[in-house]
Parts: sequence; C-alpha cells; structure tokens
Amino acid sequence: MNDKTAPYRCVHLSGLVPAMAVRAVRSIGMLAGVAALVAMSLAAGQAQAQDNVENLPPAIKKVAVPKNDSSAAAAETLVIDKAQTSLIKNAFIAAPMSGVISDVEVVEGDLVSAGAPLVRMQVDLAEKELVAAKAALDAARLESDNDVNLRFAKRTLEVRAHEMQQSQLANDTYAGVVSQMDLEEIRLKVDQAALAIEQAEHDLMIAAAAAIEKEAAVAIAQTKLDRHTVRTSVAGMVAEIAVEPGEWAEAGKPTVRIISLDPIRVECFVDGRRHGRELEGRGVRFVPIGAADDASLRGRVTFVSSELHPVTGQVRLWATVANPGGKIGSGATGKLIID
Repeated sequence: MNDKTAPYRCVHLSGLVPAMAVRAVRSIGMLAGVAALVAMSLAAGQAQAQDNVENLPPAIKKVAVPKNDSSAAAAETLVIDKAQTSLIKNAFIAAPMSGVISDVEVVEGDLVSAGAPLVRMQVDLAEKELVAAKAALDAARLESDNDVNLRFAKRTLEVRAHEMQQSQLANDTYAGVVSQMDLEEIRLKVDQAALAIEQAEHDLMIAAAAAIEKEAAVAIAQTKLDRHTVRTSVAGMVAEIAVEPGEWAEAGKPTVRIISLDPIRVECFVDGRRHGRELEGRGVRFVPIGAADDASLRGRVTFVSSELHPVTGQVRLWATVANPGGKIGSGATGKLIID
C-alpha cells in the first residue's frame, strides 16, 4: 500500500461514521414510533370491546353464565309471575258392568272417602244367582261331610277278615272242612272290602274338591252382586254426575267424577338453559292473584321436565302445595316463588 494515500482514506472514513450514526438514530426513532402506535391501537381496541360488552342486552349477557350452574341456581330465589293451579286427582269413576241404574247415592259437592258407594244398579238377577250358588255350596258340603260309605266299607272289611280267619281256623282243626274254592271266595270278599274303603276315601276327596268349587262359585256370584254398586277408589269431592236413575249404563262408561283439591298442583315454565332437575325438592310458595304474601300456599317442586322448548328454551315445572280446605280451586293464577 502507498503511504501517500493513507491520510485521504482516514479522512474519508472519519466523515462516513457520523452519517451512519445519524441514520441509525433516525431508524430507531421510527421503530419506537411504530411500537407506540401499535400499543395505542391495542388499548383502544380493548376499550371498545369493553364498551361493547357493557352495552349488550341483558339476555345476551346471561349467555356468559355457565349453563346449568347448579351451585348458582341453588342459591337463587326464582319468582315466576305466571303460574296456574291444576288438579292432581281428577278421577272418572266408571261402571264396572252394564246395567240399569236404580239409585244415585251422592250429589255434586259431597265429600266421599275411598270405597264409598256412588251409584247402584238393579240387582234382582245377581241376587238370585248368589242364592243358587250358596245352595249348591251347602249341598256340596253335605256330600263332602258324608262318610257313611267309608264307615260301611271299613265295617265290611272287618267282617270279611273275621270270616277268613274262622275259615282258616276250621281247616286247621278239621282239614278240608272249608274247601279251597270257598277260601278263595272269602279272600276275594276281603279284597273287595279293602278296595271299597279306598273308593270311599276317594269319593270324599272328590266331594271336598267339589265343595271348594262351589265356594268359588259363591265368591264369583258375590263379586258380581257387588259390582252392581259403583264405588269410588279415591277420596275427594263429587264434581259431576253423568247418570240418572232408570238409565242404562254401559260397562266402562263414566258415572261420577271425583276431584281432590288438597294437595293441588301448580304449573309454570322456567328457563331450561339455566335450570333443570336440580330444582326438584326445593320449597315453593304460591301466591294467588289478589292475595297477600302471608296467604301463600307452601309446598315443594316435584317435577322439572327434561324437554326443552326449541323456540323459547323453557321447560315445564310442577310443584305440589298444600291446600287446606280446598280454598284455592283449579285454574287459579298467581306467582310461584321458589326459595
């Protein structure tokens, strides 16, 4: 390298370094500005998102709540403004058999207990059938108690056996007094007497079985007679009478309707996306329209349907509440409070 040119190269490099430093500083400044703009944009976006969440309608904000959160639902008191009562017991008592109505024992509004008679049918033929069945039973019992044939067969066997014994004794004393043929005839009579005892015992067994059959026939006749009286299987109040004396009632036709107002059911709908079977067993209060809160009927949730309505998202809820004296009727509306 020529030493004369060295000073010029040094001068050139010394002028280049400050320019590069200036450009580097400018680049760093631009990057810092870009980073600041990005940070400001992110902050503005978060603020706008928060404003959007705050401005959402309440129904949409509830979607953020975990579905069917049982712990939250258990601590929540629900108030359903539209609830309605319905009957738990609403029984149509039908005629068990066809016949002519002879008497109606109740009127609308009567309180009846289970087993009480409601309607009676004509029983002339049924009563005669029962009398005939009882007479046949008496005859069968007399036959089954008659052991005359058995006692006669036993006595005959004793006589024949004694005759056989005497004949053998006579032959032992005087050989040939009783011929062999006579002995065989006597032995046959002994066997016949023994078989007669078995036959008499067999006849008594048949007579006893016939008596049992006649007892069953009497029970059937008594049941047929009892079926001419229509009785209620549930306790409650007579709400409707569908027959009159003199009418022909077909088997299975409703004759009297029995209802019970205590307890009574309260029906309503709840949001099935937030509530489910965890509500069952919780205490409830039903406040009829126009009544004070202290006049509420108390009970418990007994059923929550698992069928979600595809449009409203609601499910049916039933509660059973005590209704002393039946002071609230079916179809009453009000609010249901689930504690």
